[in-house]
Amino acid sequence: MTTFKILSYLIDQEYSTRPQMHDSMTSIKAMESLKNYIYSLLRKSEKYTKTDMVYVASGAFWSNVSYITVSTLSLITSILFARLLSKEDYGMYQYILSITSIIGATSLTGMNNAVTRAVARGHEGEFTRSIKFQLMWGLIPLFAGIAISGWYFFHHNASLSLSFIFVALFLPLANTFNTWVSFIGGRKLFRIGTYYGITNSILTYGGIIAVLYFSRDYVWIIFANFFFAFISNFIIYKLAVRKFKPNKETDGETMKYGSHLSLMAIPGVISSQIDALMIFHFIGPSALAVYSFATLIPEKLAGGLKFIASISLVKFAQRKEHEIQQSLTKKIWLAAGIISIVAIAYAVSAPWFFEILFPKYKDSVIFTQIYSLSLFSVIASIVQTALISQQKVKELYKVNTIMPIFKTILLCVLMYYFSIWGILFAQIISNFVSIPVQLSMFKNKKEITPNSSTI
Repeated sequence: MTTFKILSYLIDQEYSTRPQMHDSMTSIKAMESLKNYIYSLLRKSEKYTKTDMVYVASGAFWSNVSYITVSTLSLITSILFARLLSKEDYGMYQYILSITSIIGATSLTGMNNAVTRAVARGHEGEFTRSIKFQLMWGLIPLFAGIAISGWYFFHHNASLSLSFIFVALFLPLANTFNTWVSFIGGRKLFRIGTYYGITNSILTYGGIIAVLYFSRDYVWIIFANFFFAFISNFIIYKLAVRKFKPNKETDGETMKYGSHLSLMAIPGVISSQIDALMIFHFIGPSALAVYSFATLIPEKLAGGLKFIASISLVKFAQRKEHEIQQSLTKKIWLAAGIISIVAIAYAVSAPWFFEILFPKYKDSVIFTQIYSLSLFSVIASIVQTALISQQKVKELYKVNTIMPIFKTILLCVLMYYFSIWGILFAQIISNFVSIPVQLSMFKNKKEITPNSSTI
């Protein structure tokens, strides 16, 4: 049975079958009472959080199930990388991924947020339109990848040349069909999104691990990374369209808005990869490997915490600006409290993690402990989600231009004087500065109404 049919069967069961009743009536009543009690507690907490806590709990549960599964697969892959690849080869692999991120910035990377917003408002036809639009724009990263491949070919580096051919062929397709995430998210199908996300990760990471078993050559690992990402996203895209049949409603503005979001994201993507490129060219691939493992777990943790921003986008998109602003400050303080606990816990346990999981990279420990402060970047992502939900295009352009320039200058100056330490501190400082900058862009000059519904 194909993966497609297996998933179809599972979802059909989810929607069309009733679970058999094996529990006694007493157990059923007990479960109902517990459910009602938790529901009541969540509703009461909204008085303090100014947030729809039932929605957050539902979204958070399924987001965390998906995140834990994906992170486990990613961690297994990273352990294998640490044990099977040399620092030199892993540094080369990370260098290619950094260049790939910059190439990918030339495609419509902001379309997912625009599509989520449109679907949340009932304009599901924009999902279908976005696929065709993204495939057309995919020619840009295709030609960019071929050009870089040609440059390395003429400089007699066959490995890098072949690697970028694989990037050129599969990156645009993987990015385009990944838009299923926005459709499912906009529909608030958190449980189904978790099933799909886990399946996507199993196919992608499973493919990488299988290739890694047969080859230690980073070229074929790059092939596995992007080829299986394309295949898995394409399968799930077709499944999502078949099962949930998006309506034909369009709003006439999502393609334009998605293009704006993509364009304004380019400086940020470039600045986010400058650290890796600078380390690779000025210190070497082995140093890049050490730095990559230092940032690995904090960035995974930040990705897990960003479910707050992800599930907020759908709710923000359905609210007025003054309603969002009324509860935004409390959301930020709540997020800051959670992040502080996670950051301290990770910094304390990092030596133990590296001793067991990445013994070859013990010199990364002190770097990763300091880098745990980068988790506060999640707060900036929450504020930016509010800006995106209200289509504050001018403000978003300002934020996505000012902060990357500031970060790039800081990276260059601090690396010159402090090497890798300078890069770490530049990342952390820019993350903290981004929070007040983005908040200043979200000022509402209108009168805030005293009583509005929670978000």
